[in-house]
Amino acid sequence: MQPHIETARSYYREMMTLIVRSGYRISIENDMRQWKHIMQTAPGTVGVSSIFDPEKADYQPADAFWLRVSNEQAETVAIICDRLVTTADFISFVEQTGMFSEPYIRHPVGEELSGNIGHAGGLWIHPNNRKTGLSWALPRLIRSLSVIHWGVDRHCGILLTSLADAGFGSHIYGFPRSWLALSGGDFRPTGKEERLFIIDIDADEIAGQQTMELERIVDHGAENLVDVAAIGRQRHDQAAVGEPLPASQRVNFG
Repeated sequence: MQPHIETARSYYREMMTLIVRSGYRISIENDMRQWKHIMQTAPGTVGVSSIFDPEKADYQPADAFWLRVSNEQAETVAIICDRLVTTADFISFVEQTGMFSEPYIRHPVGEELSGNIGHAGGLWIHPNNRKTGLSWALPRLIRSLSVIHWGVDRHCGILLTSLADAGFGSHIYGFPRSWLALSGGDFRPTGKEERLFIIDIDADEIAGQQTMELERIVDHGAENLVDVAAIGRQRHDQAAVGEPLPASQRVNFG
C-alpha cells in the first residue's frame, strides 16, 4: 500500500496547488456539525445524509472529515466530506442507515464492496461557483486524502437517479463503476421515491487514475481547475478509469 500512498500524496499536492492558483483557499476540518449546518442552510442543497450526520451516524471523530473551499472574500463556496466505513457489505451498511424507507428492492451488484472503504459524500458547490472545475477536483482530492489517512481498499459514493443518469459518477467524479443498489423506496432526506446507485473504485484503480491524470496535467501545462477539468474530460486512447458499460449491458440496471 505504501506506493499508493506516495502516489496519493503527489496527487494531493498538485491538486492543492491548482486550487490555490484558481483563487480559492481550502481547509481540512473535523467538526461535522459545521458541515451539517452548511448543508441545512446553503442555497441549492437537498438535505443531510444520515451517513455523515454526527447526531445520527456512528463513527469516531478520527474517522470523518470534510473540506471547505473559500473564495478570496473568505466565503464558503464548496464542501465535501469523507468517512471511513469498515464493513463486510457496503450496501448492507447503507441499508442500516435508514436513508431508504421500506419497502424497497435490493439489486445484486458485480463487486464485493467490503473492507476499509472511504465513503465520499456531502458535496455542495455554491450555484455561483459551478462549472469552475470544483465538482471534478473535490471528489478526487478527498479520494487522495482517504488513501493517505486510512489506506483504504476502495472508495465509494452514492448517487440518486438524476446524477446517475447524467453520467456524473464516471465523467465528473471519476468512478469507473455504477451499480443500481436500491430502488422503489423513498429517499428520506427528500421524501421522494428514488433509485440509489453505488459508485466505486478500488485502491489499484485510484493509483492508476492519479498517475495518469498527473501525467496529463503536466503534459498539458494546466494552470488552474478549469484547465485540469477540461483535460480530464478529453478522450484518450487509454482512459484514466474504465468507462461504464452501456445501459443495455448492465444486468442490474432496470
